[in-house]
Amino acid sequence: ATFVLTRDTLLKSYPGADFVIPIPCNKVAALSSIYATMCYELGALKNLVAIDNIDYVINAAINAKYQQNQLKELSKAPQIDIEQTVVLNPDIVFMFGMGDPKKDIDKRLVSTQIPFALIVDHLEETPLARAEWIKFFAEFLDKREAADSIFDSVENEYKSLKKMVDTTSKKPTVFTEIKYGDLWYIPGGKSYVAQLLEDAGAEYLWKDNTQSGSLTLSFEQVYTKAKQADFWINLSSIKTKKELLDFESRYQAFKAFKNGNLYNNNKFTNTLGYTVYWETGMIYPNRILSDLIGIFHPEIFAKERREMYYYQHIR
Repeated sequence: ATFVLTRDTLLKSYPGADFVIPIPCNKVAALSSIYATMCYELGALKNLVAIDNIDYVINAAINAKYQQNQLKELSKAPQIDIEQTVVLNPDIVFMFGMGDPKKDIDKRLVSTQIPFALIVDHLEETPLARAEWIKFFAEFLDKREAADSIFDSVENEYKSLKKMVDTTSKKPTVFTEIKYGDLWYIPGGKSYVAQLLEDAGAEYLWKDNTQSGSLTLSFEQVYTKAKQADFWINLSSIKTKKELLDFESRYQAFKAFKNGNLYNNNKFTNTLGYTVYWETGMIYPNRILSDLIGIFHPEIFAKERREMYYYQHIR
């Protein structure tokens, strides 16, 4: 979609624009906990009037706003609740997209003429490119300065952390995720996860792959490549080694399991098990990078006691 954002409330149309939107948008529907958190981080919580599903939200201020009946849930089910959306009449709806307009666009929403933006930050190939999406949200909220300040700070710290591992010669090997049913979804070699691992001084075993999305592999394919890997991270909702084996007893054959080098990004979760990693980590990849460097190269932070933001050791 093409947007014209204006402070002129009398401007109703513009050649070539799908939507002419007065800013700041005072009624924002953010259909992902990440997008809702973007509003919060930009100091625009008051503008947030709807979310997708409160179950996914960890942010205390957003939860409190929901408890005070100041937030509507618009897509608890897989599809957006059109009737509720029309009644709410938001200035903008931020919604998840896969990058395919034919499948992404909800024709029912289009028919309401309510402005919407499809967010495809997850398709970015680097963590900083994904974090920079905060500037996109900021334009609708008239918070450009706040977004620039947040992103500049993130970028500076990310780059200085990365520099710390540039001189390390030893790169531990690493693989990620666990199997769901018969399939193991592994981040592609051009994904932001692969980039994070490289920037943290690790050797991601699928780094030579050219996809930015996920690869769909079998247990055998992953085991053949990763059985001798030094580290295994991002283990879904797993909190103990026993829990991991309850899912799949063959996991104990991996060297990383035997050596106890298991780390998961679920240090802080809500009561339903959703982790704050997804809510704020996409905005602050410098925090994720700090954790990963601490895991792969603990000697770098040996002189300071650095708390993990998102990761915990799985024992």
